[in-house]
Amino acid sequence: MALRLAPQLIRRCSIQCAFHVRLIPRRAYVAPSWTALRPTSVQQGKYSNYKPHHHYHSPPPYAYCAYRLTTTSKISNASGKEIKDIKLIFNQAWKNIEDHYGRENLHLPREFIFLMGAPGSGKGTHTPSILRARGITNPPISISNLLDTPECKDLINRGQMISDRTVMEMLFHALLDCDPTVGVLVDGFPRTEIQVEALRLFYDKMVELRREFWNTDRRDQFPRPVFRICVLYVDEDISVQRQLARGQMIREHNAQVRRSGQGVLWEERVTDFDETVSIAGYRLVSHATADRHTFAQLIRSRYAIFKAHYGALLKLSKIFPFHLINAVGNINEVMQIILKEFEYQSSLELESDTYDAISHIPLANKIGVHARQELISRLEHYQMQEPVMLQNAIKWLDSEVIPQVTRHAISGAAMIRTEDRALSNGHFVDMVMDVLSERGYHVSFESRTTHIPNKVDLTTGDIKLEHREVYVLNVHFPKHYIQPLEQKFD
Repeated sequence: MALRLAPQLIRRCSIQCAFHVRLIPRRAYVAPSWTALRPTSVQQGKYSNYKPHHHYHSPPPYAYCAYRLTTTSKISNASGKEIKDIKLIFNQAWKNIEDHYGRENLHLPREFIFLMGAPGSGKGTHTPSILRARGITNPPISISNLLDTPECKDLINRGQMISDRTVMEMLFHALLDCDPTVGVLVDGFPRTEIQVEALRLFYDKMVELRREFWNTDRRDQFPRPVFRICVLYVDEDISVQRQLARGQMIREHNAQVRRSGQGVLWEERVTDFDETVSIAGYRLVSHATADRHTFAQLIRSRYAIFKAHYGALLKLSKIFPFHLINAVGNINEVMQIILKEFEYQSSLELESDTYDAISHIPLANKIGVHARQELISRLEHYQMQEPVMLQNAIKWLDSEVIPQVTRHAISGAAMIRTEDRALSNGHFVDMVMDVLSERGYHVSFESRTTHIPNKVDLTTGDIKLEHREVYVLNVHFPKHYIQPLEQKFD
């Protein structure tokens, strides 16, 4: 199959080859944006007047959002000189945001999850699990969708780069377009060292705004930010295998849709195209002549890009809560790991003063960790050191509790209400509860004071009350279900 490129495109590709294929090994392939096939059922995010509308329908299976535009840390000022200072880049982007909205109107979400992952790690598959685990209802923000706009395409067509400043501004606008009362997930940012540093500056800026508006009526509009970094990791061989299998499945599905005229086309990624193109001296490859080995090479080049930026991502582990998730297992196994990683953690989410005030209260799931061992130790102590009181407790159980438990065997619960003064001794009650607990019963105890009128002074109208202590023991145990006779013979 012959494939011809227009002279204008060749010149443009030659100009932009450093931008499109930077950090990609020789003979690797990166597809120009104009070759992508988009699913007809997905409303792609639009970016108009720096106001992205990311209201997406459910993506097709294995949907993947790749940030394929390699960015540079350099921007040009009016004189054409390059500015390399990341703080200047960030501050200029932030100033544009403040000028657009007003500093006092920057109402951002409190929780941010920045999701990255190796190709084939299942970001699209597991994103819903992360959102559910954190109770996030905002649609995820995909950097690739933000860049898939006429404005960005026009920059590329005119031979210009999409700068880090532009990417930051687009991301900030998208974040400000979210519901600020819930968290947000950002897919594909940060990726480079420049973006890692920008993320730290973004966090510092949110803290600065919180301090600035702390004593104003807008205080609640600037919560303490919580940044979480999540990286789904698989090794290179698994990445290649998954992408080849996925590409084959997508091509077979789309072929069936085209033959039948029914159904929805799924997105075909750059490594899955029927015809693939390489530019600026890279060979042309068509699906008709490409073999599995050729596609594997193209896939490995994508993994090489992830690997090149992996070190920058690891730097974030020293700054923010960092979740490095092994995504090698099946979907259910990885999902359980994700749910465990994103459980509520009060030390990360509460203000430090609030956490310090309540942290001495033991966690519910920790309080009974050694309960069995402690129970056995207490019973042995009773037998050795206080055998008489233990025998009295057992006799009281035989006479007062076991008959009631036997009577309520089917219901699985019995309430023993008594005024027996033996239960006024807290240590005696402990023995009773420990013996029942060792035998498999669930027990709770409470002491109630009742006031019973027993005399009225007819002259003064005063009522004299008699105080009585009533002790209540609630005993629970497994229910026993009795099957109806007619069901036994069905």
